[in-house]
This record gives sequence, C-alpha cells and structure tokens, in this order.
Amino acid sequence: MAMEGGVAELREAHRLTGHTDRVWSLAWNPSPGAAGAGPVLASCGGDKAVRIWKRAADGSWQCSDVLEDTHNRTVRSCAWSPDGKLLATASFDSTTAIWEYSGGDFECVATLEGHENEVKSVSWSASGSLLATCSRDKSVWIWEMQPGNDFECVAVLQRHTQDVKMVQWHPILDVLVSVSYDNSIRVWADDGDDEWHCVQTLTEADNCGHSSTVWALSFNQKGDRMVTCSDDCTLKIWDTSADLSQPKTGGNHESWQHLSTLTGYHGRTIFSAYWSSEDIIASGAGDDAICLFTEDKSSMVSYPS
Repeated sequence: MAMEGGVAELREAHRLTGHTDRVWSLAWNPSPGAAGAGPVLASCGGDKAVRIWKRAADGSWQCSDVLEDTHNRTVRSCAWSPDGKLLATASFDSTTAIWEYSGGDFECVATLEGHENEVKSVSWSASGSLLATCSRDKSVWIWEMQPGNDFECVAVLQRHTQDVKMVQWHPILDVLVSVSYDNSIRVWADDGDDEWHCVQTLTEADNCGHSSTVWALSFNQKGDRMVTCSDDCTLKIWDTSADLSQPKTGGNHESWQHLSTLTGYHGRTIFSAYWSSEDIIASGAGDDAICLFTEDKSSMVSYPS
C-alpha cells in the first residue's frame, strides 16, 4: 500500500496461483517460525484443498505444502492457533480438521465432528485453549483443547435462527461473537461455572444493527471496537466499555453499542471486513471493490481512504 497526497493506493505485489476453484479464506500465521522461516500464509477453497505459501529468498511466494485428501467438500475457513503450531480448517463436509506442523510436514492430528451441515467458520481463542466453529445448522460449537491434540466439545450454542456465517474470539478475553443469516450479532461468554450463554444480541430494531445477513466481523487490536459487514451494503462500527484489564473474561460483556455506520461505499453485498493493527479497516464486496477506512478523530466520522 502506498500513500500519495494523503490517499492510500493499493498495488498488486504478488499473485498466488494454484487453487483450481474459488478461494474462500486466507490466514497469516501469527508466529511464522512455528511453520517454517519467514511469513507463512494459508489459503483454502472450493477445490477441497489447503495451500501453505512461503516467501522465498528472492522475494517470490511459493506453495510449500498442499493439504488435501482430508476434506471431501469445499474448505470454507482456515485459522492458525496463536502459537502458529496448529492450523484448523472448516469444511462444507461438516467437519473441522486440525493440522500440526512437525518435522517439516503438516499432519492431520484431529477431526472434529458434530455439526449437521456445512461448517462455515473456525476461530481460536487468544489463549489457544478454545476453538469455536459455526455452521449452516444454526449452531455454534465451542471445543476445548486437551493434551495430545484431543478436543472436547464443551458447549453447543443454539440461539441463532438461521445459518451462522462467522465466529470470532475477542483478541484478549474469552468472549465469542457470532454473526448470522438471521441479521443478528450475538455475544457469548462463560458465566464462570463453565456454562456459556448469549449475553447480548445486536439487532436492527434494538441496537441500530444490520437489516440483512451479517457476513463477517473483525476486532481492532485493543479489543474495544469491532466492525461488522452485511448484505445491506453497510459496515457498522461497535464500541464496548468492557473491562479489558481482566484477561480471562472481563466484565460488561453486554456493553457493545453502535458507534458508526459506513454506507454508500459498496454497491453490493459486503462479504469481508478486517481491522488491521494499524487501525485501518479493509472491506471487500460483491461489487469487486476493496475499500480502506480510517477514522477522522476530529469529527468521529470515518471516510474511505
């Protein structure tokens, strides 16, 4: 990304080719040394495969591994564990696979089964001890990692009334957020007795929420704001007063409030939103456009860069 006259300009740096069908998800390894030297990127798609990409000494990107023959339908989502040693992949075949990098190779060390339909998203908690998945079966599952790469389902959350599109853990707290075809955003937390509950639901009627399918969400690095995107062609910024000094769960889980709506920048469904560590929000939509947003702190209104 280059800045010219205060305006950001995106330029293609590399094009990675190898998938033979639609690419659905990308994930940067947060600790690339765990999966080989240098930056490591995972991609997955409709060809039922997961590809691992690494940057060569000359700066080019090469596919170092192809993870296949485990899923038999589209691989919809992929996510690295916080330590970068495990990769979770969620598939339309109703399973989630766990891959471990060891001895220079990736090995499937666990397969999580239980969802009745396509698994749409997978996410690791900040501690790496919990994994969340969601599905077209309207449910969210929380899995706890056990010794020996075993995973135990500790909660099945069934408050959504339609397909759950994405789950994302808070970057600091053991708090989970899910978004759905039912137009809602739900916040989930442990009550302290290992029982998980929906502690807040953000809707159009009660919270200035979205009027159509919510496709994705992303937190800022501090965890006090999140962005959501929707079929209604808007992005919404949410702010919380949760006590982020309590790393286990925090307080005031139900304190998310609507802060701003970004509208008029995309002409079709916004499928993806990402809040970078540099406090830039990137959105991608069905209109083949990518928009970048930064906050104008003088007016508290955000504009595309």
